[in-house]
Amino acid sequence: MRGYIALACLAVLAALTVWDVAPPAPAGAGAAGFSAERAFRHVEAVAKAPRPTGSAENDRVREHLLAELRELGFETRVHEAVGKFPRELADDVIPLARTRNIIAVRPGTAPTGKVVLAGHYDSVHAGPGAADDGIAVATMLETASRLPRALKNDLVLLFTDGEEVGLLGAEALTRERALGDGPVVVVNNEARGVTGPVLTFRASAGSAPLMSLYGSAVPHPAADSGFAAIMKMLPNDTDFTAFTQANWLALDSAIVGGGAYYHTPLDDPAHLDRGSLQQMGENTLALATALGAADLATLRNGQELVYFNVPGLFVRYPAWLELPVALLGLVAAGLLVVVLRRRALLSLPATAAAAGLALLPVAGAAGLAAGFMPLLELIRPEYAGMLLGDPYRPGLYQAALLVATAALVAGWFVLLRGRRLTAAALGAGGVVVVALLGVLSALFLPGGSHPYAWPALAAALGWLAALRLDRTPGALPSSWPAVAALTLGLAPGAVLLVGSALSGLGLGLVMGGLVAAPTFALFLLLVTPLLATARWPVPALAAVVALALTGGGLAVDRFDVAHPRQQHLAYALDTATGKAAWSVPPAEGVAGGPVDAEHFFGRDTPAIAAPPAPLAAPEIKVLADESAAAGRTVRVRLSGRNEIGLEVTGGAEFTVEGIRVGRARGVAFLNPPPEGVEVTLVLKPGPAKVRGFSQGFDLSVVPGYRPAPDLVNLHPSATAFRDLSL
Repeated sequence: MRGYIALACLAVLAALTVWDVAPPAPAGAGAAGFSAERAFRHVEAVAKAPRPTGSAENDRVREHLLAELRELGFETRVHEAVGKFPRELADDVIPLARTRNIIAVRPGTAPTGKVVLAGHYDSVHAGPGAADDGIAVATMLETASRLPRALKNDLVLLFTDGEEVGLLGAEALTRERALGDGPVVVVNNEARGVTGPVLTFRASAGSAPLMSLYGSAVPHPAADSGFAAIMKMLPNDTDFTAFTQANWLALDSAIVGGGAYYHTPLDDPAHLDRGSLQQMGENTLALATALGAADLATLRNGQELVYFNVPGLFVRYPAWLELPVALLGLVAAGLLVVVLRRRALLSLPATAAAAGLALLPVAGAAGLAAGFMPLLELIRPEYAGMLLGDPYRPGLYQAALLVATAALVAGWFVLLRGRRLTAAALGAGGVVVVALLGVLSALFLPGGSHPYAWPALAAALGWLAALRLDRTPGALPSSWPAVAALTLGLAPGAVLLVGSALSGLGLGLVMGGLVAAPTFALFLLLVTPLLATARWPVPALAAVVALALTGGGLAVDRFDVAHPRQQHLAYALDTATGKAAWSVPPAEGVAGGPVDAEHFFGRDTPAIAAPPAPLAAPEIKVLADESAAAGRTVRVRLSGRNEIGLEVTGGAEFTVEGIRVGRARGVAFLNPPPEGVEVTLVLKPGPAKVRGFSQGFDLSVVPGYRPAPDLVNLHPSATAFRDLSL
């Protein structure tokens, strides 16, 4: 019972950790500082309808923003240029577009550089983008109205265009050096959902002073260097990518909760969490004020920080301390093993075996997380269409995943205990594993060792203190003072491991589950001393609860008018043959026979035949064709409507409108000018197979198409193409 009371205390601490970074209550219109209510009026003004790059709604919002900025006293201009995706992707189609960025400047009194508040004002075709990125637009306007008129540094409000189609506005702006020279520090705000805390999830390399200023200045810091280290390895791009390629200092922040609403018609003002808007606004206002008075040239020194949240405190220390802390945790784990061996509670071979076997429940937890959403899709196939793999009401499913993980670890513990492995060996083995992960992370994932190193160090010290307080021969410490010492030792694990697991679930059941379940399993390995007397009823009960929570989730999370099904539906027409196809599953009422799916959509995409629609492929006019021993250089003019492009079998080197794109499978140009765009291809010698395509987003042009009443089409597309040889 003492162990279960201790676990309850640790659960409260974990909940406090999550609550500590939760958004504050939104402030009213009369607030002296940032007001979510005032800012929300800007969200309503810009998020009336989808505003993709080049659209009439995009033009309307741009003119509205320019008027608001002039009223606030900013010098405004529109930077118009062709942007391209800022990274080379040899096996993909690279997007380009003519973008129109809004640059608003308020000169500083003695500038050391430029403080840039950034967000994109375009949205996807599928939704009005109240969160993505209306939350940033509103934050910038309200922040500008609250800042002092005279700051030391230049203040720039940068509203980029074309972010959703490939960071195009930011790339064009930085490539053309539209902000001039000198130090630039960017505060970039984004959204991958509609609710939750504002996470500052990455920062430019070598910016320890900037992160230190962030921790001191903002009222609601929420950042973790471990998460930032993982983000460096993942292809998750925002305008931050282009900014850092320009060697600007930048912070990237976003809300990520409510991923089911992301990039859908439900990303509207009604679903945006005003508390999240308040948190983003208060942080941005405080950070802009601090940066406005700072010497911007001193904010990059080539050093890194380890940083993370604990309740009431934003911890940060130099990165060079990371490995010593991790090694100290491993030494403490080794000392624990020595002390337990002297007490005859374990043997060295048994501890080594327990440490190795501890990897099984951690791997099993990852397997649970990977298989959970596919299992739900078997029961409810409509889940397969959810863009981010996250249901509308994920709470019960999230709880089910964590309880199932607890059942797995408890079952592992009960199964192995007594079979030449004592409870002490299993518990100490868990501490050793977590400590080893801390060392490995310090070596190979700089910035990411603290969730393991500190919990391992504290857990080992808690064990050692408990052993001194309770010297019962041949038994684990179980007196009240000893259990209290164990609990204090496990507190960092509850904050860092369980806190990370709970926060990770905000990323969705798929991606977030893969973070949350193994991390939670590692914490449970540390708490086994508190459950030394557990028997089979414990994991069995946990398994039953997990099943009940899953059933409850299925009962609660049902699709309805307010929570519609989601689907990515595509139509393709071969204008040369007149044959067409729908991607499957289509909308209700659309039916057809078998078709060569690969010809229309590529591999692994099922399709059915569709009626031809009045769509036209782009015109391709060859302007020059020069051959040499090394290959051919072909210059063409591509013209058409909506989004036009070329794909080349085997790829080619592309230059579009004089901008080198590099090697790619193809290029696409959004909203081309009436005269078309000029594309230069460097091909291998001999004939080349080329496909010209034109893509729009209006499926109503297809005969017989009727969308299902409870369906949200995610990026619906209608493509016309024509194959030819050059």
